[in-house]
Amino acid sequence: MASRYAQEGGQLLQQGQPAEAVKSFQKGLSIDPKDVDCLMGLVRTHLSTGASQEAQGAVTRLLQVQPENTEAQAHLAMLKAQAGDPVALVTLKALAAAPTAGYFERFNLGTLLAERGDLDGAKAAFEAAQVVAPHSVYPHFELGRIAVQRKDTAAAVEHFQQAAALAPQEALPFLMLSRAHASNGSVGLAIAAGVQALENARGKTRVAVLQDLFRLYLQANSQEAARRTIRELRELDPTQVQYLHLQGLAALLAGELAEAKALFEEALQRAPHQWDVRHSLAQAHEAMGNREEARRLLEETVAVAPNEPAPTNDLVRLLMGDQDHARARVLLERVLAVNPNDALTHLNLARAHQPFDRAEATRHAKQAQSLGGDDTFQEQVARFLSDLGS
Repeated sequence: MASRYAQEGGQLLQQGQPAEAVKSFQKGLSIDPKDVDCLMGLVRTHLSTGASQEAQGAVTRLLQVQPENTEAQAHLAMLKAQAGDPVALVTLKALAAAPTAGYFERFNLGTLLAERGDLDGAKAAFEAAQVVAPHSVYPHFELGRIAVQRKDTAAAVEHFQQAAALAPQEALPFLMLSRAHASNGSVGLAIAAGVQALENARGKTRVAVLQDLFRLYLQANSQEAARRTIRELRELDPTQVQYLHLQGLAALLAGELAEAKALFEEALQRAPHQWDVRHSLAQAHEAMGNREEARRLLEETVAVAPNEPAPTNDLVRLLMGDQDHARARVLLERVLAVNPNDALTHLNLARAHQPFDRAEATRHAKQAQSLGGDDTFQEQVARFLSDLGS
């Protein structure tokens, strides 16, 4: 039976208090330096926090007490392999392949192989870990991450769903599930998973969840939810210019133009060299009917970010309104030299060629059509080609 300090340390580790867990295990070892449960608890805690050197020291002590402990052998082999020992990987594979191999022997092998890019080997090892620990969240989580790397969104969703079901109080599985749904184009499901992640998210994880939810709310046109989310992000870090900028974007999309303009101006004052903020301020001015100020800001933006499609396309729209097609073509060709697959730039270059070279206009419009885009964009391209008679 595990000692009192080993039990307390294990509970603290499960509660997300690794520093307190270490103290508990060390108290137990001060009473009995050969307490195997406290030594193993110390190893697992240090591994969970990435303290490799401390973990190796603890596992070496454990093996001196109990040399036949295969979990300890697996931890030591993984640590040595991560440090560059070529023999350690062979040792870990042998431990994981043994008929009596336990969870950690198999899981550690999966971790090491995943780190080295052997996704097939890692997948097999994590699946083997599931066999001996079917209710563990971690193999599902890692299998989900492998599916993401393989761009298999359906498998990613399945594994992260199972991980979330096994650990409903953990934020990370729900966050990854949300991202898998988003990659699959399921914005509503992604938002639902993100909201569940937010219930238990703390620290950096909470910031990541809020950032994801903000983008998802904008995609879903849930403007009030987006504004509420960005306000919380600003409360968490009032000095972050990015959040000030995003709050302005949310206000702009909600039609609160004066508020958006004020937020962009404040952000630009804090970060005068940030071209995307200047671009957003130009968009606010244009939406308010301040065309000359919008053009001035766009000229400044394009001067410092000449290869960025978005500000160039906005400036080109104004230039063509002023019949300056020649300059528009120069700017657009410069962007396409760096971003050859930007569909909107191809369409605008087609428009810039239309009065002078219908063949070139048709070529760029068809290129824009082949590059995809949403239904609205495709309708614009189709109308343009129809007007050309193509």
